[in-house]
Amino acid sequence: MTRTIGLIGVGGMADVHLPAWLDLGFEVSLYSRSTDAAPLIERHGGGRIAPSLEELFATADIVDICTPTHTHHTLALKALGHRIPTICEKPLARALGEAEDLVHRFEADGVPLFAAHVVRYFAEYAALHRSVTNGDIGDVEAQRYARQGRSPQSDWYGDPSLSGGVLLDLMIHDLDIARWVGGEVATVYGRTRTAGDSQTTQALLTHASGTVSQVSATWTTAPIEFRTAFDVVGSRAMISVDSAARRPAVSTQGQDAESVSLPDFDAMTSPYRAELADFVRSIDTGVAPRVTARDAVEAMRIADAVARSAASGAAVTIARDSLRNAETPTQRERA
Repeated sequence: MTRTIGLIGVGGMADVHLPAWLDLGFEVSLYSRSTDAAPLIERHGGGRIAPSLEELFATADIVDICTPTHTHHTLALKALGHRIPTICEKPLARALGEAEDLVHRFEADGVPLFAAHVVRYFAEYAALHRSVTNGDIGDVEAQRYARQGRSPQSDWYGDPSLSGGVLLDLMIHDLDIARWVGGEVATVYGRTRTAGDSQTTQALLTHASGTVSQVSATWTTAPIEFRTAFDVVGSRAMISVDSAARRPAVSTQGQDAESVSLPDFDAMTSPYRAELADFVRSIDTGVAPRVTARDAVEAMRIADAVARSAASGAAVTIARDSLRNAETPTQRERA
């Protein structure tokens, strides 16, 4: 029997989630208070409009929340009230306390909750994690992550109390990846600069393992292309990727030797499709997905520390009880 996805929201993220769900063979019921649901359905050739949120919950086997950040906590709790496995776009909530509350409540009721941190499913980042896990570059010593794009046009993005600004829109992706690769974060120093609709946040993370990570994210009104880049330096080699260079990952060993390796890539599988398929697999089998709701809370914990540091001008120490293990995730996997 075909299962039904209850997709809440019809904005930009729904534009990539809907075709992924249809390709995976699900029925999709959409709810939004906007008038954009019908054009979204027509654009992707599938889906139906739910006349109300309650009717969406009544027919959904899985709920997928693709709404503005400040609505995530309330909508996820409504889905929990119906005991429906729930997928929520990143960030899991607008505030750290809300994210922690969601994880606590879903776990207490035994209902699956997933956070859509899709960058873990992009081929170059998955290949980076695999290389570090396999010990290919040795111990991770330093990392640099950068992400930039045009300033969002939706009004709610421009209100930090609703969106969290560039920190929760763009930087949180790389905060999650920095922790995924380098392990738990112990201290954070951050700063933010805003000029009109442009905003840049920079952060320096010191991991419990001793790894140091530099992370930056920019919204700008300048006519630039979306761009991501990273450099990860290990004790034996480094891996560098820059989307603007339009080349595969470069691994450098020693001073002269350079090897180029293509990450695994399936032209039929978008990162969004791979992410949603992983979540469904977890619901069906009970096996943890690549990114968990607890991972999303830890990314929020780091982002919260960046925001507090930027506001105070001082470094922020993340509470030791949030550092579940001083080893990096990749070190644990190699053990």
